[in-house]
Amino acid sequence: MTAQFAVPATTYVLQQVLQRRVKIAYDPLTPPTVSVEPPPRPPSTPSTPAAPRQAEPAGLYLFLHHVGPNPAWRSMHEPHVDASGRRVAPSPLAVDLHYLLAATGADLEREVLLGLGVAALNRHGIVPRKLIKAILDEINEPDTPTHMLDRLTTEPLHDPAHQPEQITVSQAPVDVDLSTKIWSALQSPLRPCAHFLVTTVFLDFGDTYPPARKVEKARVGVRPDPSPAVTLPADDTVTVGGGA
Repeated sequence: MTAQFAVPATTYVLQQVLQRRVKIAYDPLTPPTVSVEPPPRPPSTPSTPAAPRQAEPAGLYLFLHHVGPNPAWRSMHEPHVDASGRRVAPSPLAVDLHYLLAATGADLEREVLLGLGVAALNRHGIVPRKLIKAILDEINEPDTPTHMLDRLTTEPLHDPAHQPEQITVSQAPVDVDLSTKIWSALQSPLRPCAHFLVTTVFLDFGDTYPPARKVEKARVGVRPDPSPAVTLPADDTVTVGGGA
């Protein structure tokens, strides 16, 4: 994995999973767009009382609002440093992604979209590596990239050598207090929503480290213990006599 593309590649894959499901459900109608932007805020200029109220466009929003360390992988490896504190080997940086899935639309269409989104993500509780590769391969990479995300297709999110664990998606229980804080920070009207935890994504900085020194000579030494804690049985005692 790469530090700059691992998270956006994961978000893009989940966005395409949702968009495909919405497209199938709405066929032959025009499907709403699945966005990775935060839910929209209300218009800055309120409409006059005489003006008719505009219906809110239908849409599904998959917004990444928090990234946290994965506790299991965080405690799995000791720091790879030498006696002087210099890093001599890679240490995996594994993170969990927290998403808000919200739906907009007129009347009950919000609930329609939210149901489609929740079902699609729960159906892909473990995102297959083949599906990840197929989605990223569909990105048309220009001959001369002009945007950072033009190279997103090169992200090895499907490769076990770079992504040891498969991407898993699970719906997260969120209490009213946390949900209220999130919507207040977004400054957006409360809408039907669900929260999802995506784990585990590995970030790699691409650093190189010197190879470990090979063992040149193995030596085994024996020395007497001046204060033995236990007395060995007679059959476990080795007696060394003089002579060559």
